[in-house]
Amino acid sequence: MTSTTETGFFDASSVPPPGGSTEISLYLWESTASRGIEPRFARGSIATDRDRLEFLEGARLMGYELVDLDDESELDRLARMTPPRFPLQPQQLRISDALDAGLDEYVIEVARRAAKTTTIFMKLIGRCASRPGYQVTYSAQSGVAGSRRLREWAARLDRITPPDDQDLPPWLRGRDRTTKAQQRALALFGDELLAETRASTVARRGFRIMRGEVGKGIYFDNGSQFLVLKPDAESYRGEAADASWLDELQEVDPDESDDLAAGIVPLMDTKPGASLIGSGTTGEERAGLFWKMIKRLREGDPAMGGLDYAVDPDIDWAELEDEDRAMQLLAKTHPGVNTLTTIDKMRANYRKLPRPQWAREYLCLWPTSSTETAIDPMKWLAAQVDTRPRKPARVAFGFDIKPGGGVAAICAAWRDSRGNAHIELVDHRIGTDWMPTRLQELTRTYRGSSVAYDDIAEGKATATECELLRPRPRLRAQTYRETAAGCVQIMRDLARGKLRHQGQTGLEASVTVAGKREVRNDQGVWLWTLTDPTGDITPLVAATRALRNWDQHMARANADRSISAEPAAEPTDIVSRFIA
Repeated sequence: MTSTTETGFFDASSVPPPGGSTEISLYLWESTASRGIEPRFARGSIATDRDRLEFLEGARLMGYELVDLDDESELDRLARMTPPRFPLQPQQLRISDALDAGLDEYVIEVARRAAKTTTIFMKLIGRCASRPGYQVTYSAQSGVAGSRRLREWAARLDRITPPDDQDLPPWLRGRDRTTKAQQRALALFGDELLAETRASTVARRGFRIMRGEVGKGIYFDNGSQFLVLKPDAESYRGEAADASWLDELQEVDPDESDDLAAGIVPLMDTKPGASLIGSGTTGEERAGLFWKMIKRLREGDPAMGGLDYAVDPDIDWAELEDEDRAMQLLAKTHPGVNTLTTIDKMRANYRKLPRPQWAREYLCLWPTSSTETAIDPMKWLAAQVDTRPRKPARVAFGFDIKPGGGVAAICAAWRDSRGNAHIELVDHRIGTDWMPTRLQELTRTYRGSSVAYDDIAEGKATATECELLRPRPRLRAQTYRETAAGCVQIMRDLARGKLRHQGQTGLEASVTVAGKREVRNDQGVWLWTLTDPTGDITPLVAATRALRNWDQHMARANADRSISAEPAAEPTDIVSRFIA
């Protein structure tokens, strides 16, 4: 069989080939890939013509072709073939290129119904067919899932290129028909006779498929192998690999996925250019190997390659509750829409599936998690000001108490004439005995101000004590939904560069241990939570309540009638600003 590398499929010209040409031009690859939507997160590739030809070889084996998607005659030709062939879609070419960045690790996150798994499989068997001795290991979320996937691929490979021994009895198919004399010669002379012997004894299509429990995989005439293994470290022991692919990685238990990675990485030590590939859709929690790989890609880790077709991770959940708006987001996020599936099918799934599941599987929206720090430290640092802001004529307050009453915080918040949000830690002390009198002082000094609080547990007890004072502090109960809206607003102001703080120690410490947790039975609504149980987030929660208090009840007032700016002060001086 003539090698594909000698046929000159690619033409470096930017002009497409004339109609009816059987050649595949570089222009066609680029023009097809450019039709698709852009992934939100990506690591650039250095794909060569050879890399693309290898992918096209794997696509050929699976019955896919690169054709002009606007050419109806070409699409009709593929559909009329027996068995039918399929046109390659833009996202498939992008995935192929993304795996050619020359890196040790790749992660591919794409929503369901976008041909993610099929594409990566074609990429790797294309390499096996083109590179003698290329070794691939593959695992899905379980051993059963891996076997099922191999059966699906094998059925397709057999339909496109039937095995040469299909007329033999089933019990003789797929066997190596090397004679004992040939086996002895191979043992004596090794690889010198390998090509000649296999050419005469193995199916001429170039590979054979082993479906049994022992040696399960695809074996190529050139010595390459695509092995299907169980997703556990023990199965990988002793199996060197050029590419180790973990599919549906989000389904593997987080602890087991870390152990699996620890077992796979040593396999690549003796293989120059070897890589680990993780692929899947969004998981149910931000934990495990797949999430760690996604996070590294999103944070721009130069050692991590791949693509992530995901919606904005900070999207307001309310946008997903509106069906039309959700479909608009889907069309901008899901590369399979209008290529391999339709918006009508996605709309039907939207109506059938629970909203969180739909958002995970079709928008790649990861649930918020208490194990991840919520606030970007670089954005928080950028929000710090070096000069004390003008003292506001009016201000809103909020307080929070740590469960158990061990520590409490009071914060102030206001917006200036430009709409910038200012938050300031007023008091942060041990215990709660000091709070009622302190709240009374603040609301008496700042006329029209009020203090937002959570009307349960310690918050309710403190509010009850305040009722006994004369004059009573002006308190305003804040529901968890109102506080949740304040959490979202803090993140939005921070992202837009509209938040200002002064780097106070208490606030700084709370930001470093603040994560997100979704409110049970109220998907999309989240509150601050501790990522470290020994930490303290009362200053951040108090600031959130204060800003929400301002936006709800004082936003229309002139918040910039103030004293001229002063140099930034130490925390003790800042506290003194709010003493009656």
